Amino acid sequence: MRARALNPIKKSVAPPKAAAASRPTPKAAFPPKATSEKPEVRVFVSYSHRDADARARLETHLAPLKRDGVTTWFDGDLNAGDKLDTEISRALRNAHVFVGLLSPDYLASNYCWKIEYRRAMNRRANRTMQVVAVVVRPCDWKSTSAAGFKLLPEDGKKATRWRSADDAYLNVAQGIRRVVATVRKELASKAITSPARKRPAGPKAVSKSAIKPQSPRSPKTVIAGARTARPPAAKPRAGRRKP
Repeated sequence: MRARALNPIKKSVAPPKAAAASRPTPKAAFPPKATSEKPEVRVFVSYSHRDADARARLETHLAPLKRDGVTTWFDGDLNAGDKLDTEISRALRNAHVFVGLLSPDYLASNYCWKIEYRRAMNRRANRTMQVVAVVVRPCDWKSTSAAGFKLLPEDGKKATRWRSADDAYLNVAQGIRRVVATVRKELASKAITSPARKRPAGPKAVSKSAIKPQSPRSPKTVIAGARTARPPAAKPRAGRRKP
């Protein structure tokens, strides 16, 4: 009988694994914001409390500027318990633009005219602040130091003399916008020209190879000024007396 030919057992060879496809880089949830943000401009509003309605109307017309990075401050922003002179002086010192609402009550107020307006003019003389005077009611501003500067509304025409109050305050808001644009240019130029402050360099790391091993001092080396220790006296051996 013929022996049946044994079929060789074929080992199942797994097909070569396909190279793992490179995963796509996940996209950022939000695109990076542009770094061309406008610098903040702070406006200090000086007014007599009898002209509170004029200040509120001006704030309404300055709303587009507030959305454009402009912050306004007046004494109504103070909290209960704040020191008036301290907080007002701080706000005036940090402001870029001073807006004074001229009226008979403003010129008669010692605090408004002699303190706030005078401090603003001193900063203007040092080129650290822009001063804008706005005539909200008829007053004798031509006999004051404000007469030598350009006032708002246009040509110092009182807000009450315009066809409508909105026309007058619109002209004031547009004039303040031009002043804000000038301040922003100055802030941007200072940011470019001022050198960046360098942080103080920390201690330099010393590599182990740079450290030279110090040779041990020989027992004969004597340090100047140091006392040499005396060797302890030998104890007598037991059974013998000292000579």
